[in-house]
Amino acid sequence: MDSSYSVIGTQNGLLVTGLVGQPSEEGIIVTFDDGVSATCDVLESGPVAPRFATGERVLVWRKPEDTATRPVVLGRIGSLGKGFLGGDTPDELLLEARHSLTLRVGAGSITIREDGKILIKGKDLVSHAQRLNRIKGGAVQIN
Repeated sequence: MDSSYSVIGTQNGLLVTGLVGQPSEEGIIVTFDDGVSATCDVLESGPVAPRFATGERVLVWRKPEDTATRPVVLGRIGSLGKGFLGGDTPDELLLEARHSLTLRVGAGSITIREDGKILIKGKDLVSHAQRLNRIKGGAVQIN
């Protein structure tokens, strides 16, 4: 493996690349290009913690001689392929949450709750069907 670009010195540590291993309750296990493995913390840059798959290449900040300071995964390394630019659409996309999931744009939202209730809110709701448009429920209330 060519690691000529995989180590960059910083004032207090190194930026290194590595591969994500099996998940751990304590963090992400990463095997660095020099063969050393460590349990790492993850840099959170938004409301949802990033998820990494086994075998993904990641950029990590670490202090090689300091075992008291845990390395930190800064993010995944990838190319700007079609998927990044919006050219490929996955066959299936799963978004999962423990209690509720909300998609919101402006004044409109769709919320799915753990009790099975789905709330759709908006100024106007429009439904189009080329074939059958079925409304089915234990009771259906219109106005």
